[in-house]
Amino acid sequence: MISLRQINALPAPERDRCYLSLVPPAFCERFGLDPLAFTDPQGRRLASVEAPREHASVRLSITHRAGALDPAFFLRLDESRYGNLQITFIILNDPEGPRFEVDLDDEGKVTELGARTRNLRAEESAMRAGLTPGQIRPGLRMLRATLERIEAFAGRLGKNAIILEAFFYHNALTYERQGFGYLAGRDRMEAIHRGFQPGGILEARLDGSTPFRAQSAGGGIRGRSWAIHDGILRQRWWPPMMYRPIGVRLGICTAPGVPF
Repeated sequence: MISLRQINALPAPERDRCYLSLVPPAFCERFGLDPLAFTDPQGRRLASVEAPREHASVRLSITHRAGALDPAFFLRLDESRYGNLQITFIILNDPEGPRFEVDLDDEGKVTELGARTRNLRAEESAMRAGLTPGQIRPGLRMLRATLERIEAFAGRLGKNAIILEAFFYHNALTYERQGFGYLAGRDRMEAIHRGFQPGGILEARLDGSTPFRAQSAGGGIRGRSWAIHDGILRQRWWPPMMYRPIGVRLGICTAPGVPF
Protein backbone atom coordinates (compact mmCIF):
# COMPACT_ATOMS: atom_id res chain seq x y z
CA MET A 1 0.00 0.00 0.00
CA ILE A 2 1.32 3.43 -0.95
CA SER A 3 0.70 6.37 1.38
CA LEU A 4 0.09 10.03 0.57
CA ARG A 5 3.19 10.80 2.60
CA GLN A 6 5.24 8.76 0.12
CA ILE A 7 3.77 10.69 -2.79
CA ASN A 8 4.45 13.97 -1.01
CA ALA A 9 8.12 12.99 -0.75
CA LEU A 10 8.46 12.76 -4.54
CA PRO A 11 10.04 15.57 -6.58
CA ALA A 12 7.43 18.31 -7.02
CA PRO A 13 6.78 17.75 -10.76
CA GLU A 14 6.17 14.02 -10.25
CA ARG A 15 4.10 14.62 -7.12
CA ASP A 16 1.94 17.19 -8.89
CA ARG A 17 1.33 14.89 -11.85
CA CYS A 18 0.03 12.25 -9.46
CA TYR A 19 -2.39 14.61 -7.76
CA LEU A 20 -3.54 16.48 -10.85
CA SER A 21 -4.62 13.15 -12.32
CA LEU A 22 -7.56 13.48 -9.90
CA VAL A 23 -9.09 16.25 -12.01
CA PRO A 24 -11.57 14.96 -14.62
CA PRO A 25 -10.70 15.89 -18.23
CA ALA A 26 -14.07 17.60 -18.59
CA PHE A 27 -12.91 20.30 -16.17
CA CYS A 28 -10.00 21.34 -18.37
CA GLU A 29 -12.17 21.12 -21.47
CA ARG A 30 -14.80 23.35 -19.89
CA PHE A 31 -12.36 26.16 -19.11
CA GLY A 32 -9.81 25.72 -21.89
CA LEU A 33 -6.93 24.66 -19.65
CA ASP A 34 -3.92 22.63 -20.69
CA PRO A 35 -4.72 19.17 -19.22
CA LEU A 36 -1.09 18.44 -18.34
CA ALA A 37 0.31 21.77 -17.20
CA PHE A 38 -3.00 23.22 -15.95
CA THR A 39 -2.20 26.55 -17.55
CA ASP A 40 -4.51 28.96 -19.36
CA PRO A 41 -3.97 29.96 -23.03
CA GLN A 42 -1.52 32.65 -21.82
CA GLY A 43 0.60 30.02 -20.08
CA ARG A 44 -0.35 31.00 -16.52
CA ARG A 45 -0.57 28.08 -14.11
CA LEU A 46 -3.93 27.93 -12.38
CA ALA A 47 -3.39 24.87 -10.17
CA SER A 48 -1.96 24.88 -6.67
CA VAL A 49 -0.81 21.69 -4.92
CA GLU A 50 -0.11 21.82 -1.18
CA ALA A 51 1.41 18.53 -0.06
CA PRO A 52 3.70 18.83 3.00
CA ARG A 53 6.30 16.08 3.13
CA GLU A 54 5.63 15.40 6.80
CA HIS A 55 1.86 14.90 6.37
CA ALA A 56 -0.33 12.29 4.68
CA SER A 57 -2.49 15.04 3.22
CA VAL A 58 -2.90 17.11 0.06
CA ARG A 59 -4.84 20.22 -0.93
CA LEU A 60 -5.52 20.72 -4.61
CA SER A 61 -6.97 24.05 -5.76
CA ILE A 62 -7.67 25.16 -9.33
CA THR A 63 -9.18 28.39 -10.59
CA HIS A 64 -10.79 28.74 -14.01
CA ARG A 65 -8.82 31.91 -14.78
CA ALA A 66 -6.08 34.03 -13.24
CA GLY A 67 -7.28 36.25 -10.42
CA ALA A 68 -10.55 34.40 -9.86
CA LEU A 69 -12.14 34.99 -6.45
CA ASP A 70 -12.94 31.33 -5.73
CA PRO A 71 -11.45 28.02 -6.89
CA ALA A 72 -13.67 26.13 -9.31
CA PHE A 73 -12.10 22.86 -8.11
CA PHE A 74 -10.89 22.27 -4.57
CA LEU A 75 -10.04 18.93 -3.04
CA ARG A 76 -8.47 17.94 0.25
CA LEU A 77 -7.47 14.32 0.74
CA ASP A 78 -6.17 12.70 3.92
CA GLU A 79 -5.56 9.17 5.11
CA SER A 80 -7.69 7.54 7.78
CA ARG A 81 -6.18 5.75 10.74
CA TYR A 82 -6.66 2.51 8.80
CA GLY A 83 -4.88 3.82 5.73
CA ASN A 84 -7.94 4.44 3.54
CA LEU A 85 -8.29 7.56 1.45
CA GLN A 86 -10.48 10.22 3.05
CA ILE A 87 -12.17 13.02 1.13
CA THR A 88 -12.00 15.75 3.75
CA PHE A 89 -13.33 18.54 1.56
CA ILE A 90 -14.48 18.82 -2.03
CA ILE A 91 -15.77 21.87 -3.93
CA LEU A 92 -16.91 21.89 -7.55
CA ASN A 93 -18.14 25.43 -8.19
CA ASP A 94 -19.40 26.91 -11.42
CA PRO A 95 -17.37 30.15 -11.37
CA GLU A 96 -19.54 31.61 -14.12
CA GLY A 97 -22.71 31.26 -12.04
CA PRO A 98 -24.03 33.80 -9.53
CA ARG A 99 -22.27 34.03 -6.17
CA PHE A 100 -24.19 34.08 -2.91
CA GLU A 101 -22.36 35.47 0.12
CA VAL A 102 -23.36 32.68 2.51
CA ASP A 103 -19.72 32.37 3.55
CA LEU A 104 -19.66 35.87 5.11
CA ASP A 105 -22.02 37.43 7.63
CA ASP A 106 -23.22 41.04 7.65
CA GLU A 107 -20.02 42.11 9.40
CA GLY A 108 -17.81 40.38 6.85
CA LYS A 109 -16.82 37.57 9.23
CA VAL A 110 -16.44 34.02 7.98
CA THR A 111 -19.57 31.97 8.71
CA GLU A 112 -17.94 28.57 8.14
CA LEU A 113 -20.91 27.97 5.83
CA GLY A 114 -23.36 28.32 8.69
CA ALA A 115 -21.46 26.33 11.30
CA ARG A 116 -20.40 29.47 13.21
CA THR A 117 -22.84 32.18 12.11
CA ARG A 118 -25.30 32.63 9.26
CA ASN A 119 -26.06 35.19 6.58
CA LEU A 120 -29.81 34.68 6.45
CA ARG A 121 -30.45 37.03 3.54
CA ALA A 122 -27.82 35.38 1.37
CA GLU A 123 -29.03 31.92 2.37
CA GLU A 124 -32.60 32.74 1.44
CA SER A 125 -31.46 34.07 -1.94
CA ALA A 126 -29.38 30.94 -2.51
CA MET A 127 -32.29 28.70 -1.55
CA ARG A 128 -34.68 30.47 -3.90
CA ALA A 129 -32.11 30.12 -6.68
CA GLY A 130 -32.15 26.35 -6.20
CA LEU A 131 -28.91 25.97 -4.24
CA THR A 132 -28.42 23.83 -1.15
CA PRO A 133 -26.94 24.78 2.25
CA GLY A 134 -23.23 25.51 2.05
CA GLN A 135 -23.24 26.37 -1.65
CA ILE A 136 -21.91 29.79 -2.63
CA ARG A 137 -22.34 29.08 -6.35
CA PRO A 138 -24.13 26.50 -8.51
CA GLY A 139 -22.24 23.24 -8.93
CA LEU A 140 -20.27 22.04 -11.95
CA ARG A 141 -22.11 18.69 -12.14
CA MET A 142 -18.79 16.85 -12.17
CA LEU A 143 -19.03 14.99 -8.86
CA ARG A 144 -19.46 11.53 -10.39
CA ALA A 145 -16.48 11.99 -12.71
CA THR A 146 -14.35 13.36 -9.86
CA LEU A 147 -15.25 10.47 -7.55
CA GLU A 148 -14.33 8.01 -10.28
CA ARG A 149 -10.90 9.65 -10.59
CA ILE A 150 -10.43 9.56 -6.82
CA GLU A 151 -11.45 5.91 -6.68
CA ALA A 152 -9.06 4.97 -9.49
CA PHE A 153 -6.28 6.85 -7.68
CA ALA A 154 -7.08 5.06 -4.41
CA GLY A 155 -7.05 1.73 -6.20
CA ARG A 156 -3.60 2.40 -7.63
CA LEU A 157 -2.38 3.13 -4.10
CA GLY A 158 -3.77 -0.18 -2.85
CA LYS A 159 -6.50 1.36 -0.69
CA ASN A 160 -9.61 -0.62 0.19
CA ALA A 161 -12.11 2.23 0.28
CA ILE A 162 -12.69 5.95 0.10
CA ILE A 163 -14.38 7.57 3.09
CA LEU A 164 -15.86 10.97 3.91
CA GLU A 165 -18.09 12.90 6.26
CA ALA A 166 -21.35 14.34 4.90
CA PHE A 167 -21.39 17.93 6.16
CA PHE A 168 -25.05 18.47 5.23
CA TYR A 169 -28.12 16.24 4.91
CA HIS A 170 -28.26 16.62 1.14
CA ASN A 171 -24.58 15.65 0.91
CA ALA A 172 -25.34 12.30 2.51
CA LEU A 173 -28.17 11.61 0.06
CA THR A 174 -26.01 12.69 -2.86
CA TYR A 175 -23.25 10.30 -1.83
CA GLU A 176 -25.75 7.49 -1.32
CA ARG A 177 -26.63 7.91 -4.99
CA GLN A 178 -22.94 7.64 -5.81
CA GLY A 179 -22.74 4.21 -4.14
CA PHE A 180 -21.64 5.16 -0.64
CA GLY A 181 -22.81 3.48 2.54
CA TYR A 182 -22.50 4.34 6.22
CA LEU A 183 -19.83 3.62 8.77
CA ALA A 184 -21.88 5.63 11.25
CA GLY A 185 -25.09 7.61 11.08
CA ARG A 186 -27.43 5.51 8.96
CA ASP A 187 -29.91 5.11 11.81
CA ARG A 188 -30.06 8.89 12.22
CA MET A 189 -30.65 9.37 8.49
CA GLU A 190 -33.51 6.86 8.55
CA ALA A 191 -35.00 8.56 11.62
CA ILE A 192 -34.91 11.91 9.81
CA HIS A 193 -36.76 10.39 6.87
CA ARG A 194 -39.45 9.02 9.19
CA GLY A 195 -39.73 12.40 10.85
CA PHE A 196 -40.57 14.09 7.55
CA GLN A 197 -43.35 11.65 6.74
CA PRO A 198 -46.98 12.82 7.15
CA GLY A 199 -47.68 13.02 10.88
CA GLY A 200 -43.96 12.85 11.71
CA ILE A 201 -42.27 15.05 14.29
CA LEU A 202 -40.25 17.00 11.72
CA GLU A 203 -43.18 17.40 9.36
CA ALA A 204 -45.08 19.04 12.21
CA ARG A 205 -42.29 21.60 12.65
CA LEU A 206 -42.57 22.81 9.05
CA ASP A 207 -44.76 25.67 10.17
CA GLY A 208 -43.56 28.46 7.88
CA SER A 209 -42.02 30.34 10.81
CA THR A 210 -38.91 30.99 8.69
CA PRO A 211 -38.36 30.92 4.91
CA PHE A 212 -36.50 27.63 5.39
CA ARG A 213 -39.45 25.84 7.04
CA ALA A 214 -42.09 25.92 4.34
CA GLN A 215 -44.77 23.26 4.76
CA SER A 216 -43.69 21.70 1.45
CA ALA A 217 -40.01 21.41 2.45
CA GLY A 218 -40.26 17.79 3.58
CA GLY A 219 -41.15 16.61 0.08
CA GLY A 220 -37.65 17.07 -1.35
CA ILE A 221 -34.04 16.53 -0.31
CA ARG A 222 -33.12 20.18 -0.89
CA GLY A 223 -36.01 21.48 1.20
CA ARG A 224 -35.28 19.04 4.00
CA SER A 225 -31.65 20.07 4.04
CA TRP A 226 -32.49 23.75 4.38
CA ALA A 227 -34.91 22.99 7.21
CA ILE A 228 -32.26 20.93 9.01
CA HIS A 229 -29.69 23.68 8.44
CA ASP A 230 -32.23 26.04 10.01
CA GLY A 231 -32.26 23.95 13.18
CA ILE A 232 -35.45 21.95 12.79
CA LEU A 233 -33.79 18.91 14.41
CA ARG A 234 -33.33 20.98 17.59
CA GLN A 235 -29.87 19.50 17.94
CA ARG A 236 -26.66 20.07 16.05
CA TRP A 237 -26.33 18.20 12.74
CA TRP A 238 -23.92 15.32 13.21
CA PRO A 239 -22.15 14.50 9.92
CA PRO A 240 -22.51 10.80 9.05
CA MET A 241 -19.31 8.93 8.23
CA MET A 242 -19.65 7.29 4.82
CA TYR A 243 -17.56 4.91 2.72
CA ARG A 244 -17.41 3.31 -0.69
CA PRO A 245 -15.33 0.16 -1.21
CA ILE A 246 -13.09 0.31 -4.26
CA GLY A 247 -15.00 -1.09 -7.23
CA VAL A 248 -18.27 -1.52 -5.31
CA ARG A 249 -21.52 0.48 -5.31
CA LEU A 250 -23.58 -0.22 -2.20
CA GLY A 251 -27.06 0.86 -3.34
CA ILE A 252 -28.23 2.29 -0.01
CA CYS A 253 -31.10 4.78 0.14
CA THR A 254 -32.34 6.29 3.40
CA ALA A 255 -34.97 8.51 1.73
CA PRO A 256 -36.70 6.24 -0.81
CA GLY A 257 -38.88 7.97 -3.34
CA VAL A 258 -37.89 11.50 -2.27
CA PRO A 259 -36.74 13.69 -5.18
CA PHE A 260 -33.86 16.09 -4.86
